Amino acid sequence: MIWRPIWLICCLLIIHSPFALSASQNVTTRVLFVNPGFADESFWGDVDGYAKTAASSLGLTLEILHGNRDHILTQQLLAERMQVLPKPDYVVLVNEKNNGLALLNMLSESDCFVSFVLNDLSPSNKQALRTDPIWSSRLMPGVFPNNFNIGYLTAKDLYQKGKDKQGAFLILSGDKNTPASNNREAGAMAFVMQQEHTTVAQRVYGDWREDLAYEQTKVLLKRHSKVRYIWTANDHMAFGAQKAVREAGRSVGNDIFISTINTSQAVLSELKTGHITSLGGGHFTAVGLQMVKIHHHKKDQRWPQRTKFNLFQIIRYPSELFSTLEDKTWSNIDFENIDIFANPIDPFVVKSE
Repeated sequence: MIWRPIWLICCLLIIHSPFALSASQNVTTRVLFVNPGFADESFWGDVDGYAKTAASSLGLTLEILHGNRDHILTQQLLAERMQVLPKPDYVVLVNEKNNGLALLNMLSESDCFVSFVLNDLSPSNKQALRTDPIWSSRLMPGVFPNNFNIGYLTAKDLYQKGKDKQGAFLILSGDKNTPASNNREAGAMAFVMQQEHTTVAQRVYGDWREDLAYEQTKVLLKRHSKVRYIWTANDHMAFGAQKAVREAGRSVGNDIFISTINTSQAVLSELKTGHITSLGGGHFTAVGLQMVKIHHHKKDQRWPQRTKFNLFQIIRYPSELFSTLEDKTWSNIDFENIDIFANPIDPFVVKSE
């Protein structure tokens, strides 16, 4: 019948037309970020906000799932999402509480590229995956901040702000299974162990929670009378420690000095007033920087193999960095021109006028 060849010719013309090429080039790139935290949590909220702005600026469609710090729920949400079309082209995971391999296994039958940020898999796991035919080409290098370094630097800055006076450290760590927590704690412990005139009174795990850190600090202040420094792994635990110190009749910033990590509005305000002595932050940009790497990858550009990034800084008040973190105007950032090969990388490159 004569209509068949005519129909085939029309199809070929459509496929090879400039309009069809343009349409294919403009197919949306879908990225799924599996956030292990709460949407309204200070750190994870900052992670989301920066990443969303980066994705939007770079023409990526970003979808975020929140595991609410429940690794079973996180697995369930990912499994359910991967049954729904359209499936993501890229998936970004966090190895929170060593949940990474379980999440990765749920993606083995998909064809998406996968990467980890913030908390990496163990070296032995990564080595095994490099020889796995499923993951050797699909598991991409991620973005991991130097948690040991910021643990060390915040402990050092805390001690210096306390006039290097004798007194014991309380270490309020996050949890025992998350790599970032372990590395921050190791950095803080390394600094204290190097000092002649101070020691660690006790180390506990506050699970990143304000309420638990409050209860722990109440007990520890009674148990250890010579505590002068409280090092905490995140801002929520710092707020819990502050409350316990005040209830004990001691002055934050005079009798006892507190350090922490993260850049929530609340903790920036506390740094401004001196109720937080030392503050580190900047690692919330990791997922947004992964959006930059994905942007370059989808344009067939080289994906940087380097994964260790010095995203943390000690935050001073007043400073330009403090103002940037306080304003959170991420739409002013020129994500297209962030140099992902730079060392150190600058996540806050401002658009030119």
